[in-house]
Amino acid sequence: MRKLSVVFEMPDLTRPDEVVSEAEKDFFCEHGFLVKRRLLDPDKMETSLDRIWTHLIAKVPVKKGSTWTLSRDDASTWKDPQWAEMSPHPIDGPFQGRHPIEHMRRVVKLHDLGNEDFILDLLPNNPCVRKVAESLLGPDLRVSTRIRGVFVVFPSESVPEGGLEDQARFLGPHTDQVCQQLNACGYLDDVNPRNGGFTIYPGSHKRMFQAHRYEANWSPLKSFRDTLQDVAETIEPYEIVAEKGSVVFWHGRAVHSVGIHLGADIRWALFADFTQNRPVLTDDEHKDVDQYEWFKDAKLFRSDVPVGDDMWRSWRLGN
Repeated sequence: MRKLSVVFEMPDLTRPDEVVSEAEKDFFCEHGFLVKRRLLDPDKMETSLDRIWTHLIAKVPVKKGSTWTLSRDDASTWKDPQWAEMSPHPIDGPFQGRHPIEHMRRVVKLHDLGNEDFILDLLPNNPCVRKVAESLLGPDLRVSTRIRGVFVVFPSESVPEGGLEDQARFLGPHTDQVCQQLNACGYLDDVNPRNGGFTIYPGSHKRMFQAHRYEANWSPLKSFRDTLQDVAETIEPYEIVAEKGSVVFWHGRAVHSVGIHLGADIRWALFADFTQNRPVLTDDEHKDVDQYEWFKDAKLFRSDVPVGDDMWRSWRLGN
């Protein structure tokens, strides 16, 4: 049975003279994630959210025949959005495997905004964000050309059956594919308890790291599924609450999920990938090995390091 998440707020381990303190590095190594508060530029964040709202209303289709209309100024319209049904995923072409915009009940993923300059400036190319990534992973990182997109979780009008304990079944513990080293989730608005906060299984990166053949490339061993199930059943996940502008950095092997959403607000988040600047496969080569994910700025390394006992030997943390 899956564990119910607990609400988690990052303790203050910062030092004013350090980008990432030694205590924060220790926390990251032990738990597989780190939250840096108020890292995003507030002015850029406000104008970005304005543009995202406009794009969302203009581009995400509403169910045919529905009289529902989404309004930024009317919170009552945020509950249980009535999006049109999605067509099957493209099986070839530049968007193979994933539509530029996904709308599935209460979740919308705006992948199409992932390569917009205002989004790139806000998160992956933000000097403050990049300095943290470099402090953890290393100074020579690939230049970010896109993020995964804007991930939006809407509230619901209905009261869940079975109480809070039953909500554990709605968690979707998983890890990501392609090449995964360091990832980041940026909150564009305050994320309060039980309002869909990014949820992570602390310490799971250690177990899942050993369930792969290579350190970063997607290379699951036969033990992968059993290890993932064991993580979901034995580790109490953390639902991360934080004020807007905060960024969650997590190790690419850490198990995570969208959070339980019982609140009244919309959860707005950006998701980005950071990898070291090493030779990678082409898009066609990714398709040949069924690892083509156009919406991620993370590609399979042409040469990766086999998993060993020291999971930090390729990171700056290991130096």
